[in-house]
Amino acid sequence: MRITIRPAEEGDRATIIAASQKTWDAHRARQPHAFPENGWEMLMARDHVLAFRDAKGQPVNQSENLFVADAEGQIVGYVLLSWHLRRDAEAYHKGSVNDIWVHEDWRGKGIAMELLETAKAEAEARDWHDLTAQVWDGAPSADLFARAGFTPRSTIWRFGPDRPARPIEPREAAPPHTEDAWWKWVVLAVIVACFIAIASSFQ
Repeated sequence: MRITIRPAEEGDRATIIAASQKTWDAHRARQPHAFPENGWEMLMARDHVLAFRDAKGQPVNQSENLFVADAEGQIVGYVLLSWHLRRDAEAYHKGSVNDIWVHEDWRGKGIAMELLETAKAEAEARDWHDLTAQVWDGAPSADLFARAGFTPRSTIWRFGPDRPARPIEPREAAPPHTEDAWWKWVVLAVIVACFIAIASSFQ
């Protein structure tokens, strides 16, 4: 069956989002101390929304930074790149592979490599000097990125108890702005003093 790599379209979103959430859950099962239970909703969901928006926030039917592997109408994989890939976004010279997935039944057929080759081609076309990807310890994608020509740049060492990460708390709305009005009284006092001085000069 022929595989086509193409920009994701609005009709692909449900499949992509379900796969992304499933991938997050798999990562969390391996490393619960690193992946909060609500992390997908608080972190990744925004990237998937922005993939179908232009730089002004308006909806688009076809993404410029999300690409799918299409097997004659079936979405069997995708790669999500930095939003800077959009043609109407400000020029930026580095980016990242934010999310990559291939359907379980289609793994081992070179689809992930085709998706990464697409990512690399897009980075080259836009003259990005840096294309990075974060790979968690134990994730099977480490070998994939190595074969695709990516090289390790840093290692994060963690010390701490092996307990599940706490859920991410939503940001509270900023408290109402209560400004100190003392300076207003000073200005009023100066104005009143001026009126008194002017009035007394006429007596």
